[in-house]
Amino acid sequence: MSESTSNLGVCFFADRLFYALNDPQNSKHLFRIGSFDFNFDVNRAITTRNEEYFPILQTTFERIFKENSIQSVRALTHPGEECWTALPKVVYDNADEREDHLSILMKGIDREDVEPTWHGLSKSSFKFLCLRRRAVMQGFNDLTERIAITDFASDFEIAQKWSAFQKPGGSFLMVGCHKNVLTVTSFMLGKFRAATYFQFDQISDAPYHWLQQATNSSWMNGLHENIFLFGHHTHETEQTLQSFWDPSSEITHLNSLESIGVEAEEETYGFDLAAAFPAILLSLDF
Repeated sequence: MSESTSNLGVCFFADRLFYALNDPQNSKHLFRIGSFDFNFDVNRAITTRNEEYFPILQTTFERIFKENSIQSVRALTHPGEECWTALPKVVYDNADEREDHLSILMKGIDREDVEPTWHGLSKSSFKFLCLRRRAVMQGFNDLTERIAITDFASDFEIAQKWSAFQKPGGSFLMVGCHKNVLTVTSFMLGKFRAATYFQFDQISDAPYHWLQQATNSSWMNGLHENIFLFGHHTHETEQTLQSFWDPSSEITHLNSLESIGVEAEEETYGFDLAAAFPAILLSLDF
């Protein structure tokens, strides 16, 4: 059990929950990195508040809270439950235009159920918009209701945090590998350039979707000094898509304490740290 009050970072990939607890006295040290295995899709159980599986997750979170002194929870959300787009800043600046675009993007959904967040881009004339449904997010809120401070982050925000944490500079592409979903985020000279995601049935379908997305997002085929991968089956993703990436890019799987740039009480783990990477990064203060 950690002696100090920690941040709890959490992420979910397929049937596994990953968590990390930071050391408040050392910005790059973690008290614990762990995981729980289930026989169901964790994200679906949370977003639907499945009557059979959701109580199991509540019990798991209660166990983590009981065994550790936690001041805040930071959780990764699933891109498949979000809508991402870039809009001209003039839309953001005009309240009526802003609401008109929200109603178009979330047609058929009550405005009260729409949770928009706006983010700056390297091109200051544009803003990046992320939309979530409050009803879908309620499951996350229920799991963490006993903790006063709770934050949620999307995959592109993981790239933002990585840029702030490691300051790789230059240009980099970050690829988030979820079950049947890939996210792609581009940074240029330390600034958020663009992000997108696409869904597929089999990883073998990913090249088709990459080409389709890149038709309207030329930055996906641009030059990137580094490509970072995290999440579910990163090596399979690299093998499938490497031919579409800049051949001069240095490809890094964020699957070790060294590659992430942190230290922890344990040095070896019985699971792929690339899947725990978002939880690790979210737990840190920097």
